[in-house]
Amino acid sequence: MKASEAIQQIQTDVAGAKADGAQQIVIANLEAYLATALQKAQAEESAASAEQIAQVEHNLEVWKARLAANTNHSIEMFKSVVEAGQTALRSAIVINGGAAAALLAFAGNAITKGQSLAGDPLLSKIGLGLAWFVAGMGCAGMATGLRYLAQFAYSVCHANQQRRGVKATANTLNWTSIVLGAVSFATFFVGGYSTYLAIAKPNDTPIANVASQQKR
Repeated sequence: MKASEAIQQIQTDVAGAKADGAQQIVIANLEAYLATALQKAQAEESAASAEQIAQVEHNLEVWKARLAANTNHSIEMFKSVVEAGQTALRSAIVINGGAAAALLAFAGNAITKGQSLAGDPLLSKIGLGLAWFVAGMGCAGMATGLRYLAQFAYSVCHANQQRRGVKATANTLNWTSIVLGAVSFATFFVGGYSTYLAIAKPNDTPIANVASQQKR
C-alpha cells in the first residue's frame, strides 16, 4: 500500500465514523486501528516484494538461457565456418593436384611411347593448362597458411582486447585467404578450358613424327 493510499483509507474511515455520529476518537481505538492498517500495509508490501523478486529471478533465468543459446549458436556457426573453409581449400588442392597429375601422366606417356617430343605444340598447350593447375595448388596452399595465421591473430586479439592493430591484421589475412581460395578454383576452370582447347582444337602446326626423327 502506498502512503497516499494509506492516508486516503484513514480519511475514509474517519469520515465513516463521523457519519455514524462519533465526535471523538479514543486513543486506544486509534492505536488499534493504526496497528491493523500497518499490518495490512506490511503484508501487501511483502507480497509485492516477493512478486518483484520472483519476476527478477524469472527474468534472470530467461537472460541466462538466451545467453547460453546465443553463445552455443555462435560457437557452432564459427566451427561450421572453419570446417567449410577447410573443406573448400582441401577440395581446391585435390582438384588442381589431380588435374596436374593427370596431365603429367598424359605428357609422360606420350613422350615415353614416342608419340611426341618435348616442345611439341600439343604438349606446349597442355603445359599451359598444367601451369594453371599448379598455380591453383599454390594459391590453395598459401590460402591454407594464411588462414592459420588469421586464426592465430584472432586468438591473440581475443586474449588482449587492446591490440586493435592485430584485429585489422587478422581481417586482412582472412580476406586474403578467401581471395586466394577463390582464385584457386578459378585457375582450375581456366586450366581445364585451356586443356580442352589443346586437345579438342586442331593444332596450328603438324605434330612431329618422332619415329622418323629417331631413325634419322
